[in-house]
Amino acid sequence: MEQGTDTDAPYATPRQAAGFGDLFEADFLLDLFVREDATFLGGGQLAGQKLIARLGGWMNAEGIEAEAVDLFSPAFAVRAQDRFALGHASHRLLQERRLALLISDSCLTATALAQGRAKRSPGGRLLFAPVSQIDPDEWERLRQEPDFERFPLPPEEAQGLTALVAELRHVFMVDAKHLAAHLDSRLLSLAPATAESLEAHWAAYATRRGPLAYERNTLKLAFLLAGGAQPGEEEQRSADAIAEVLDLTWLLEGKDLEDVSEAEEQVRLEGAQASALLPDLKLAIAARLHELSTLATQAAERL
Repeated sequence: MEQGTDTDAPYATPRQAAGFGDLFEADFLLDLFVREDATFLGGGQLAGQKLIARLGGWMNAEGIEAEAVDLFSPAFAVRAQDRFALGHASHRLLQERRLALLISDSCLTATALAQGRAKRSPGGRLLFAPVSQIDPDEWERLRQEPDFERFPLPPEEAQGLTALVAELRHVFMVDAKHLAAHLDSRLLSLAPATAESLEAHWAAYATRRGPLAYERNTLKLAFLLAGGAQPGEEEQRSADAIAEVLDLTWLLEGKDLEDVSEAEEQVRLEGAQASALLPDLKLAIAARLHELSTLATQAAERL
């Protein structure tokens, strides 16, 4: 599938620069989390062949005699530069595909990976949601009844992606300098419409804001307007009018001002002229504000 060839396709080939909504597959993408038993560990690679063979005998392990092994314990001296710690990881079986969806926004990702930033080196961390395979019936239920914590991914038969869900409730971070070495591990990028759906899902889960959140809250308003009963047409129209206003503010913030951010980077990093980019940006923002003003007034009067 080539990017932009099918406007209805949920995925696209990975963009040149990594960004929000990129789907990765790599063995090191384990969702890690901390529990109360977390503790610093000392140790490292055990290189002595006789010691390795003896360790294998002690542990009744097979196949480790011929190669170095890592050995860690809180009983060993802890060196600050190693930063090892006991933690917990995904309960997914090792034979399952290790898929994860990048959910750090594209601007942060570009900075962390030093994309288009000649004087920077990769640094910081980027946020991922692990992707797991679930029962097809459960996947269909999540499509019909959205759950803020879980985002059902559209199927992509060519990549063997079926009944997959991004587990927003289990997000984990990856060091950007190591991710930079694995950008070829990207399978797909979410197409714009799918990425917008993911953005709304993530906003609803992380902040209780955005379209999914206010859609539910305006429905609750309709319920209250109906005196705690099933809303009628009039109450529903009042709630819908408010949701329509909020849809526009979402577009103003998530599209128009994101366009401003991209233009600013073109000026600051690529030498583009602000005077050439500004007129269209101003027209788009002004048009959105005028429309927002009209709809807000109508919604207030209906309420």
